[in-house]
Amino acid sequence: MSDISLTIIDKAGTAHALTAGSGQNLMHLMREHVDMTIGTCGGEISCGTCLVQLGDGWAGGSVSVDEQDMLEALDAAPGCRLACQLSLEPTAAGITATIVAD
Repeated sequence: MSDISLTIIDKAGTAHALTAGSGQNLMHLMREHVDMTIGTCGGEISCGTCLVQLGDGWAGGSVSVDEQDMLEALDAAPGCRLACQLSLEPTAAGITATIVAD
């Protein structure tokens, strides 16, 4: 398991430099280290509280139909994803994810 360094910008604009293992779920990482109110549905794609804007350099892989439906319901901007659907991989090293959920 390789370490992946990334930055999470919280709702107040504070940057959190974090290190994760390959395969770790982004929502779980954010709940543990940034904000426990993220992902109130537990990753079931039903609340949108883990909506993040991904910085350049990592798209997070393919988007499922269920995630796409939730992104549309949230009127999410291009480049936004649900953190509960993102499994971190080495290509995510150095990215920034900004929490945009209300």
